[in-house]
Amino acid sequence: MRAAPRPERHPRVATPPRSAPGVGWPAAALASAAALALSWPAVARGHANGIVADGCDGCHGSATTAELALTASPATFNPGDSVTLTLTIRWPNIRVGGVYVPTPEVGALSPIANEGLVANRGLTHSQPKAAENGAVTFRFAWKAPATPGAVAFNVYAVAGNGNNAPTGDAAGSGLFQWVYGCTGRQLYFDADRDGYGSTNFPSLLACASTPPPVNYAVQAGDCNDSDDTIYPGAKEVCNLKDDNCNGDIDEDAPPVTLWPDPDGDGYYSALAGTPMMGCRGLAGYAAVGGDCAPNDATIHPGATELCNLKDDNCDGRIDEGVRPRCGTGWCVRESRSCDPADCQPGPPAVETCNDFDDDCDGEKDNGVDCGPGLTCVKGMCVSGTTGGAGGSGAGGAGTVRGAGGGPASSGAGGRGAVDGGSSSGCRVAAGTPTAAGTPTALALASGAASALLILMARRRRRR
Repeated sequence: MRAAPRPERHPRVATPPRSAPGVGWPAAALASAAALALSWPAVARGHANGIVADGCDGCHGSATTAELALTASPATFNPGDSVTLTLTIRWPNIRVGGVYVPTPEVGALSPIANEGLVANRGLTHSQPKAAENGAVTFRFAWKAPATPGAVAFNVYAVAGNGNNAPTGDAAGSGLFQWVYGCTGRQLYFDADRDGYGSTNFPSLLACASTPPPVNYAVQAGDCNDSDDTIYPGAKEVCNLKDDNCNGDIDEDAPPVTLWPDPDGDGYYSALAGTPMMGCRGLAGYAAVGGDCAPNDATIHPGATELCNLKDDNCDGRIDEGVRPRCGTGWCVRESRSCDPADCQPGPPAVETCNDFDDDCDGEKDNGVDCGPGLTCVKGMCVSGTTGGAGGSGAGGAGTVRGAGGGPASSGAGGRGAVDGGSSSGCRVAAGTPTAAGTPTALALASGAASALLILMARRRRRR
């Protein structure tokens, strides 16, 4: 496959990795492409009339790989242009060839008459095409969108040896990219998002004016793309690592104070023993303190807390958040040990209007008496009437009257528009019925204010 040129206006880039997503895509499109690649079968049965599959090497293969090249005519094109693309498949033993080109994320892909391609989730060969002069070629059409951007073609092909069987053939794949209507630039996969990508993955081509998608960077050269503290230009620290990706380790990095670390978990306990100056990573010494069990390598700051009656992460608590729990609502309790049988639910309480399950029956605020004319809705006692909220849901007829004697809005009742049960409703603004019986913000605010006044009055009476 031809080497990829440096970024320029309308450059062509051909790279061989499989299942590479398109360029210039939004994060959602990249995620969708990744999910689609994973969902396609890794192995497909051979079909003389083509098949939609992520690669041909599941059935066809040999010790060599077919070489692919994709060219565009015109070589440079602009938004809205119609382009003819020519795929060339080469292999020393080629007699016939086949191809699958998935539909790209942008533009319109279409077959060209008499080229042996049919539309099928992209383009596939209708039958094996005979080789001429040691190569098989397929032509197809693509129309660029009306606005500047980038396009990527994933191509999967097979070079057959003509024995009418999948044995002894060669498979090939390629990623071919163009930009149109803009100046292109390369983007590099940046797994740790430190602003520097790795050249161990396919680079993408995009318009220079377009911000890089998530997990891609304009600059390459990251020597450890799983650590966001390591990248070209990073400060070199004394840790036995090449922090700045220049090929040297700990050059000009000042040493740090290290303390004995008997269990080798990377943390020392109380300042005991004799310190030394050196770099982190030195066997038997650590630069970070906080170890509450210096002779147990499984216990140290940041360790996963387990239910074992130990303080695994050295935060001063034992088994926090990991002991068995039982009960519902107010009755939820944590076991006294790591045995679920030792867990006893707590006693229920009287149900009150607080959006919580006080009586431990699995329901919130059920059976609460807020007083005359009041209904418990989402933890607050608000003004309401019996019967469903007017104009909401299916069920018996219900009516909500506007405040201040305004007209009523009536319709199918049932469950109130505010999730307060089948017998709850909220007042609407004066003379203003709401669509589908949904209370207005003013009605909710009015109800909340009324509830607050009633609660304050009750508190005064209790005093």
